[in-house]
Amino acid sequence: MKKIDSLNLIPFIDIVLVLLVIVLTTATFIKQNQINIEIPKVDKNASNISNVSKSDRVISIDNDGNFYLDDKKISFEELKYAISKLDKDTSIVINGHKDSNFENFIKVMNMLSDLEYKNLFVLVDENTKSMK
Repeated sequence: MKKIDSLNLIPFIDIVLVLLVIVLTTATFIKQNQINIEIPKVDKNASNISNVSKSDRVISIDNDGNFYLDDKKISFEELKYAISKLDKDTSIVINGHKDSNFENFIKVMNMLSDLEYKNLFVLVDENTKSMK
């Protein structure tokens, strides 16, 4: 039997370096499945209708899908015409009943977006109970 005086580690180091390169290159392409988003909190004072100034225009949607402009019942076409006559800097407050159809809210938001209004607010009610 032949006696081994030294061990050749060069091929072993080559294999380890190749594996290290493969691991490092594939690890940079792994995506995380989580997105860090902070959910906005509702301010206690922001939900009161008394915070709406007289210069603000209020669009309300009831649970039957009827539209109101400053407490006056109006059709959607009349609402669109009335809003289009306002100055673009006018603050518009949207007030929707909790049981109203979400489609009506989106309809109003699309109309305001098409008319290029930027000062939009949505009235909300502070909920102190935890949501399930």
